[in-house]
Amino acid sequence: MVDRSKFNAEDFLVDSTFQQYCAGTDKLCIGYWEKYINAHPEQAEVIAEAKKLYTILSGNKRSLNAQVENLKESMFPEEKIVKISRFLWLKIAAAIVVLLGSVLVFVKYANFKKNEPYQEVFTWATKSGERKRVRLSDGTLVILNAKSSLSVIKGFNKKTREVNLIGEAFFDVVHCKEKPFQVHTPDFNINVLGTSFNVKAYPDEATSEATLIRGLITMEAVNGNGGIITLKPSQKVTFYKNTIEPQKTKLVKPSLSRPEIAINHYTLIKDSTIVETAWTKNRIEIYDQDFDEIKGVLEKWYNVEIKFTNSEVEKYRFTATFSNETIEQALSALQKVENFNYEIKGNQVIISK
Repeated sequence: MVDRSKFNAEDFLVDSTFQQYCAGTDKLCIGYWEKYINAHPEQAEVIAEAKKLYTILSGNKRSLNAQVENLKESMFPEEKIVKISRFLWLKIAAAIVVLLGSVLVFVKYANFKKNEPYQEVFTWATKSGERKRVRLSDGTLVILNAKSSLSVIKGFNKKTREVNLIGEAFFDVVHCKEKPFQVHTPDFNINVLGTSFNVKAYPDEATSEATLIRGLITMEAVNGNGGIITLKPSQKVTFYKNTIEPQKTKLVKPSLSRPEIAINHYTLIKDSTIVETAWTKNRIEIYDQDFDEIKGVLEKWYNVEIKFTNSEVEKYRFTATFSNETIEQALSALQKVENFNYEIKGNQVIISK
């Protein structure tokens, strides 16, 4: 006697008597399985699932027996039934073989999907000239700068708190010792408990950086080189994506195998404004920077594309503050410091000497 106490839906479906019970083609099979179900109520759920799969895979068709009888009555004269019955049963047998194959494939796929980790990503994104405030389920505040995206995986704040960032964002993280907060960027990963910090990691820029305002964070380059860096309040770490030596600070020898890393303090100006996070207060703070360095900031802030026609103009240095100004007003203000010309065509800005 077959022990069916540990059968799953797939095991029932490959049983030929169970198929005939589901199809309604054999009275003995129907009687047997009705008695079996009554005698084994603990397997009712599994059997119901098997019957449901059978119904789905057979296209919710009527019982094969009823279909055969109707086919005989509607299509063939009485005297021809004997001659064609064998042909019909061959077709039925072939259909059952195909059905069984479909059942096995479906069940195996269903089991695979059930065992596969289910991850659903939630993403917030901003366009050029746009900023957005996001409150995560743990209470953490995130402010997204222009042309940025933040993604969290469904289940955030259950066992872990992990987010992916492309672009720039300011984080004010709610403290939770049991669930460290992690920020993943294309260049480095950051681990925190409860703190506030700024991360800037645009793919189209030569550097990526993290600035710590409060608390403590550790970070490590994605490629694993350079070890773990611990930042204290007011410190900023900059990852140079190329091998060009920084003009001002050189703390690590240039290397072809990994980005150059520099650790400095954030820039604090006269009214206690932190240059690196001024954007969160809808301000652009330019502090002794090349025109070429602030090009990306202006492009994302004003949703424009800037092109230089003269390399000398790219090296002009500026210190300025912008908040509600238009791109024309900002460029006019910079013209008072250095002599250059500009032309605006749509969203394209051409700057020449």
